[in-house]
Amino acid sequence: MSWLMVTCTALFISIVINLLLAWYCIRVLKELFQVSESIEGLFIDLKTFAQHLEGVYGMEMFYGDQTLENLLSHARALVKEFDKYEVLFSLREAPIQEEEDFDDNSKET
Repeated sequence: MSWLMVTCTALFISIVINLLLAWYCIRVLKELFQVSESIEGLFIDLKTFAQHLEGVYGMEMFYGDQTLENLLSHARALVKEFDKYEVLFSLREAPIQEEEDFDDNSKET
């Protein structure tokens, strides 16, 4: 066998392996982006829940209820904990900090 034949065979095998690796990387990245979007949706849902709970707690009928107050503080703690991980799981730019902070709202009530 000549060196040219060996080189051409090695080049062909290398190209096939590189194409398979590129295909695999693209497939994994697509799945990673889907997971990232799902987790971002979870973060948004959690923040919406905390805001809704805060709105219910602010109603005259429920204001001062100890159970709702504990649930609200737990929701705030969860939002704060999830905010730490939001940057890690987000594959896009860092999220823009919202103007309202849940801790500031708790001091007003």
